[in-house]
Amino acid sequence: MDSSYFARLKVDSAEAVIDKFYDTLIDTNRGYNFFVDWDKVKRNVEEYKIEFNILNTLIGSKNFDSDLRKILIEYPQVIPAIPILLAIRERKFKVVKDFIDDSSDTVTYDFSKRKLTSNDIDAITEFFNKTGLKRFFLELSSNSIQDYVTGIEVGMDTNARKNRSGHAMEMVLKPIIEDIIAKQRASYTMLYQKQFKYLEDNFDFKVNSSIKNRKADFIIIKDNCKVINIEVNFFSGSGSKPQEIVDSYIERQNELRENGFEFIWVTDGIGWKDQKNQIEKGFERVDYLLNLHFVRTGLLEEILWKI
Repeated sequence: MDSSYFARLKVDSAEAVIDKFYDTLIDTNRGYNFFVDWDKVKRNVEEYKIEFNILNTLIGSKNFDSDLRKILIEYPQVIPAIPILLAIRERKFKVVKDFIDDSSDTVTYDFSKRKLTSNDIDAITEFFNKTGLKRFFLELSSNSIQDYVTGIEVGMDTNARKNRSGHAMEMVLKPIIEDIIAKQRASYTMLYQKQFKYLEDNFDFKVNSSIKNRKADFIIIKDNCKVINIEVNFFSGSGSKPQEIVDSYIERQNELRENGFEFIWVTDGIGWKDQKNQIEKGFERVDYLLNLHFVRTGLLEEILWKI
């Protein structure tokens, strides 16, 4: 085990390092940015803010169908904004006319911006009636479609939490690594979520075919001559078997060594609590194994300077 562990963690044995690893495991990888991606919400709402203001004129309309038809004719740019009112991203989709009628066909709706025919306008007007959008404008909406869509976007963004959960460790480590690099005690370049062949195509490093198409969480290029791959994961106890996880990272290090590259594995999660033998194997076989507490003590920074 590298001597950096002992000095940084203030312990004097490998066993004490492993004990410290277990004592500092966390049971969640959720940060405050896990819940809603507000930048994404703002971006999606502002994309159609003019169109939403036009649609605002339909709120409480006394002649809804007539006013809707007029808007569709005079402002066809509102057409792509209509599906999001029902939390739909697609602009073209099918709807079954009648589930009770076994001879009923499907209707295809196309909300791409274009000059509408009379039949298109009839179809969209019918769509407003049958989906309840007309009722929403007349009975439920107050005075801002943009505020309503903001709520929709927040709700739709929660569906992306699964993806954010899978990338949460990367989201935690990325600013930490960026901060280390910003100190510029050496020349560093950070690549995020790139395949190793990117090194061959852009930095003239030779990369074996065994890892060329593999994607790395982080690739650090130090002084334009040394490559360090940092992989991160969070183990809650479900999903992959712990032995398979440890073995996969041991194998990753072996493959990187064949290319002359260094490897750091950052993992955390309460799932490791009952897997001490696997983590012990990880410490024995992986040169640099850290959890988030180890990273926060400055150990990752020290290792990056040292490699």
